[in-house]
Amino acid sequence: MDDVTLVAKLDADTTVYVSPMHDCTYQEFVENDTLGGSAGYFVTRQRHNSYEVLAKAANLDAAREIFALITNGARIAS
Repeated sequence: MDDVTLVAKLDADTTVYVSPMHDCTYQEFVENDTLGGSAGYFVTRQRHNSYEVLAKAANLDAAREIFALITNGARIAS
């Protein structure tokens, strides 16, 4: 898996990330393991002091497409 991180600041309080997630971070932020483990790429959002997983993609191409949908949608909505 490539160690790739995509970052987009959507507004003054919200940042979206796409990246692989370390096992320890996964255990800390994913309470009930309904996402199938830490393998893959995670679309996460940091808003104010809150950090949450929005989606998980099996590969980098899918993760980039989700990221583009979110970031392009934010530009259109602004």
